[in-house]
Amino acid sequence: MPRKSLKRCMLIAALVAMVAVVVPGSAYAQKIPAGVSAELPVAMTCPGQAPEGQLVKLIFGRLKTPIKYDPFMEPKDLSGSKTLILILGGSGKGLGSAGVDLRDEMKRAEAFIAEATKQKITLIGIHSGGEDRRGDVSNKLIDLVAPKMQYLIVREDGNKDGHFTKLSGQHKIPLTLIQGTQELSDVFKALFKL
Repeated sequence: MPRKSLKRCMLIAALVAMVAVVVPGSAYAQKIPAGVSAELPVAMTCPGQAPEGQLVKLIFGRLKTPIKYDPFMEPKDLSGSKTLILILGGSGKGLGSAGVDLRDEMKRAEAFIAEATKQKITLIGIHSGGEDRRGDVSNKLIDLVAPKMQYLIVREDGNKDGHFTKLSGQHKIPLTLIQGTQELSDVFKALFKL
């Protein structure tokens, strides 16, 4: 094969590889509603003690983006943060292990929302637990917290009943639906411009 043809083939292969890497992020850039943006640094907690917070933290870690995560974080710990992520889901087992009850966690969630609003911190709610995380405990937290978010990211099977779609429409909150938790990686890349 002549040298020029070989170079051309290598260039085309490199471009195809670049497109394969760029397209998923581009697709998610289109899924993020117009006007939605978020900045680092990120603080994250999970009122309701759902285990999904660890998974979301892991995704940020894979993106080499450290965040301040603590399931017991207090509103005073928000200092310096530009975005607050609240994990929307509850776990009876998690609440029991943590030695807290749902009323305490609902008060903590409200205190976070008030403090974030005061500090002009972007509020993002993530429901990544899917259908399994839509029991009574979770639903109480979702109904309290989701309407006060500025952006919602929800796993589709957790929205089978259309509850998040309804909340999003009623309260004019942008919503992105994902098929699986692993898709959060691409959403975060587009949202935080990583």
